[in-house]
Amino acid sequence: MQASGLALLLLIAAASPQAFKVEKKTGLYSYSYDWPAEAVVIPALNQKLNDRMKKDRKNLIEMATSAKKEGGWFPPDGYESNMGWELAGQSGRLLSLSGGHWEYTGGAHGNGGSSALLWDRKLNREIAIQYLLRAGTSWNGAIHQPFCVLLDRERAERREEPVKKNDFFGNCPSLNSVSVLLEDSDKNRRFDRILVTADSYVAGPYVEGAYEISLPITAAMINRLKPEYRSSFEPKPPVE
Repeated sequence: MQASGLALLLLIAAASPQAFKVEKKTGLYSYSYDWPAEAVVIPALNQKLNDRMKKDRKNLIEMATSAKKEGGWFPPDGYESNMGWELAGQSGRLLSLSGGHWEYTGGAHGNGGSSALLWDRKLNREIAIQYLLRAGTSWNGAIHQPFCVLLDRERAERREEPVKKNDFFGNCPSLNSVSVLLEDSDKNRRFDRILVTADSYVAGPYVEGAYEISLPITAAMINRLKPEYRSSFEPKPPVE
């Protein structure tokens, strides 16, 4: 390869966006935080995630410092907090990130949680899924009903018995208590599925773990979108 060609490849590689990741460990606490390159290249989103990271880290340090001063039992390795964001899908206009958080602050085990972030590149801000829809329309029914059906199937399999509606973890959780994430399952830059995640203690005891239910985005759901967002989606057959 000629020197000029090699220089061009090196220049392209140097200009390629890199994912962000930070890790730190002390005797008092440890934490890690990361997000993908697709978020790094959007200045407003990159700043938003950076601000969240600083706030979470500040809270972790304050909690660990306070617990240490109290003089009770303290974890040998200190408090721990890890937060990671991954690309769940993107179109020309929308970027969807899946967040996973885990922390340990003493006790029998740590606790984890899921979150979702949807960014509109044109508006240059985070938006809710409801904002994508035409006025007077909603996806709540289209999401919640099939979610409950598939959730009960999964719970019955894990419990090795039918779900008992009168039990403490027998009812289906509301959409306000779960995370709802847009996904592009075939990576063709058009969203086609919704991932609904019920974290531990939301749909079952800790031992059952989190429940992740993947639902198709149907033609009827796409019909409820504002016209400017429809090209970011493609339909899949409904749940049977």
